[in-house]
Amino acid sequence: MLTSRQKQMLQEIPKAENHIHIEGSIPWALALELAEKNHVKLPVHSTEEIAVWSQDLISRKGLDGFMICDRTLNSVCLHEEDYEAVVLALAKEDQRQNIIYQELHLDYPLNEERGIPLKVVMEGYRSAQKKAKKLYGVEIVYIAGMDRTLSSERCLSFVKALRPYLDMVAGLGMDCEENGHPCIKHLESYREAKEMGLFLTAHAGEDGGADNIWDALLKLDVQRIDHGCRAAEHPELMEYLQEHQILCAMCPSGNVYSGAAASFEAHPLLTLLHSGVPVSISSDDPPYTCSMTEELILDAEKMGLTEAELIQIIRNGFAYSISGQHLLPQFDAWVERFQQEGAQ
Repeated sequence: MLTSRQKQMLQEIPKAENHIHIEGSIPWALALELAEKNHVKLPVHSTEEIAVWSQDLISRKGLDGFMICDRTLNSVCLHEEDYEAVVLALAKEDQRQNIIYQELHLDYPLNEERGIPLKVVMEGYRSAQKKAKKLYGVEIVYIAGMDRTLSSERCLSFVKALRPYLDMVAGLGMDCEENGHPCIKHLESYREAKEMGLFLTAHAGEDGGADNIWDALLKLDVQRIDHGCRAAEHPELMEYLQEHQILCAMCPSGNVYSGAAASFEAHPLLTLLHSGVPVSISSDDPPYTCSMTEELILDAEKMGLTEAELIQIIRNGFAYSISGQHLLPQFDAWVERFQQEGAQ
């Protein structure tokens, strides 16, 4: 169990978050407000109803059920100011948790299928990116997320459409259901993104096998793996990740919630960490599970993470980030002060 001082550390320590989806993180109270504002009819009418409804869908359908919830709640966003409001709500929560750097996955296909122009979404996010730093001291970095279940042609078109937004988008990722949708399907999109200078990452080894991780690494040339749970089952893959210092941006609560991991105790994070694979911890889709701070506390208690391991994991969030390394001196100074105070 964590001591009260260790819990205080996890609450107050400067944090970087590498793996969180905007569309899956719309605060439920805000979703209800936007539904009323935009006259969007939802199947639920309170945050309590959303909790019951989403839990039922996800328990019955797993990741597919989560995607139903994701699409339904995302339908409340129609205008530029709606997208801005969502990111600013996340940034305000970041300030409360002392998350000073955050990489947000933006999954435009969820908006495109509703006929929302890319410009509406991106300008809302651009405005929020600027205001988040000014209002809440949070550095927001965007990763454009492709839906791997879509055609390779449609995804490539999306990547090409990002060119006017390279001042605000720093990376390309790929998410949604892995089974039946191998990484290699989107090779051309990743080649295009690499030529554009984008940081490359991909969801792999969550509900799919280790082959998807290998393909992402060797064929798509990604610089990070999101989730990567199945890597722990293959020593050669862990050795590759360790040797090349490829971060696995993990979300244990999300994995347990979706069924990708049987339990916290069975989660592969410790196996990867003890094998020298860089790992970080993020909240993924916090309304469905918990905040990043709560995630850290829960993982520490369920997995038996030591204080040194927790500090290393949190530090990895900065060290292996897209552009947050300049914040490492601030992080290291905070840790040094905390440890000195504890020694007195």
